[in-house]
Amino acid sequence: MSPGSWVRNRPWWARWPWNAMSAAVLLTLVAGALVWLLRPEDTSCATGVDRVGSGPEAQCVGITDGSYHFGDGTKETGENLDQVSELIHEENASVEKTGKEQGGPSYVAIVYLMPLIPRPGDTNTPDSVRHEVQGAYTAQYEANHSDKYGDSPKIKLLLANSGSTDEQRAAALDRIRERIGPEHIVAVAGLGTSTDATEKMTRTITASEADGGLQLAATGSVLTADTLSKVKGLVRVAPTNSDEAAAAAALLQRKPFADKRVLVIQDSRPDDQYTRTLGEAFLKAIPKKRLAGNVEEYDSSQEGVASAFKTRMSNLCAAEPDVVYFAGRGVDLPRFLAPLKDRPCTDRELVVLTGDDASQSAQASGFDQIKETLRSGNVRLLYTGLAHQGAWEQRKDAYPGWAVQSFREKGAYRSEFPEETLDDGQAIMGHDAVLTAVSGVRLAARASEANGRVTGSQTIQIWKSLHGVESVKGASGLISLSNDGSPARKAVPVIEIAPDGTVRTLDVSASSGTPLTEADLS
Repeated sequence: MSPGSWVRNRPWWARWPWNAMSAAVLLTLVAGALVWLLRPEDTSCATGVDRVGSGPEAQCVGITDGSYHFGDGTKETGENLDQVSELIHEENASVEKTGKEQGGPSYVAIVYLMPLIPRPGDTNTPDSVRHEVQGAYTAQYEANHSDKYGDSPKIKLLLANSGSTDEQRAAALDRIRERIGPEHIVAVAGLGTSTDATEKMTRTITASEADGGLQLAATGSVLTADTLSKVKGLVRVAPTNSDEAAAAAALLQRKPFADKRVLVIQDSRPDDQYTRTLGEAFLKAIPKKRLAGNVEEYDSSQEGVASAFKTRMSNLCAAEPDVVYFAGRGVDLPRFLAPLKDRPCTDRELVVLTGDDASQSAQASGFDQIKETLRSGNVRLLYTGLAHQGAWEQRKDAYPGWAVQSFREKGAYRSEFPEETLDDGQAIMGHDAVLTAVSGVRLAARASEANGRVTGSQTIQIWKSLHGVESVKGASGLISLSNDGSPARKAVPVIEIAPDGTVRTLDVSASSGTPLTEADLS
C-alpha cells in the first residue's frame, strides 16, 4: 500500500483537521471535568448565611432579615421558625420602606443570636427556641407600632444562628460584623445559655474594635450564671443563679419546708457555668445544719449518667433527705427522676427542687418518665423559674407596665401565636431581652448629640442608666440593672410541675425574698 493510499484510507477521526478538533474537544472536556471536580464546595445557604462544619455537626450559620428560615430540614426543626421568620421579614421590610420615605424615621437593628437549630440532647428544644424568637418579634412589633416604649428609632430585628461549635460561632460573628454598618446594628440579644462558649462569644461581641471585637451591646435572655457579670457590655434580664438559689433557700425557710433536710446533687461538668454556679450559690444560701450528708456529684459530660443516678438511690435513702436540690440541667431531670419511683424509701415524700432549666423538661424527650415518677413515686417537682404567667396574679405589684398585656388574651403575642404556650417562659424572656435593648437604644437616642444617631458603644454606655425610674418594666418583672449588668431583686416565680404535666406558680420570691416593685423605684 502506498503512503498516499494509507492516508486516504485512515478513519475520519484520524484525518486532519478532525484529529486536531477531536483533541481540542477532548481537552475541553477534561478541563471542564477537572474544574468541576476541583471547584470549591458551595457552602452558601443564603446571603449572609454559610454552611459550616462537616457531617452531622454541619449547620447553616450567619445572619438574616427573616427571608431565610433557619432549620435542618427535619420534621422536628425544618419548619420550626417559618412563621415567625416571615413575620420578622415583613416587619423589617416595613421599617426599611418607612425609613426611605422623605422625612421617615431612622432605624437601628438588633440581632437575635442563639443556637437556632437544637441538636439531640441540647438543653433547648425546638419549641423553646421558637417561643423565644416569637417573644423577640413581639417586642419588635410593639416597639414599632405603639408609643408604649417611645417611637424612635424604629427597630429592625435580625436573626442569627450561632450553631454549636467554635467554628460556627466564629463564622456567625464574622457575618454579623460585615452587617454592622449597612444594617445599623447596635445590639445583640438572646445569646443562648450559660456556658464557657457563650461567655467567649459574648466577650467578642462587646469588645472594642481595636481588640478585635464587634463593640455591640449585649442583652442575655436566659443567662443566669453569676460568672457572666464579669463580661463588660453585657446585661441580663434573668435573675442570676445566686438570686434563684437565694429564692429557693427562702422558700425552704417557710412552711411546710422549714424543718426539712436537704441533699444537694451537683453536676460537675467543667464547662457549664449554669450548673456550677447554681450549686455553689445554693450551698452558700442554705444553712449547713439543714444539709443531709455530703454533696452527691455526677458529670453530665461523661457517659452513664442514668446508671450513675440509679446506683445512688440507696445512698439517697440512707441520707434521709426531705428535699433534693438538683443543681443540674433540665435534660438530665428525667434520668434522675426515673429511678426515684423505685427507690427503697418511697414511703417518705421527697421534694425535688431545681433551677430554671427545668422549664424545658415538658418539651424534651423523657417528660413521660418525669410524669410517671410524679404519679407513682411520692415525689413533688418544683423549680425556680425565670417567668410564668401565673406569677402575674400572685404578685401584681412586681409586674407593672405594658409588657404583660402583650401576652394576655388580646395582646400582640396572642394575636399572632394563639396556639402557643407560655409555660416554659421562653417567649417572655425573649421579649424582655429585646425590650431592654430597645429601651437602651431609645434612651441613648434621646441623649445623643448627633441627631439621634446611636452606636453600639453608646448603647453599652447607657446600660448603667437603666435602673430606678428608668427601669425596664418587663413581662418577667422589673429589670433594674446593677453596675454588674444583672437585675436587682428580680422576681423569681417558684413553679410546680404536676403529675399530669401542667405547671402552676406557687409563689413569687427574689434574692431577698421580696421582688422589686414599682413602689421601690421612686
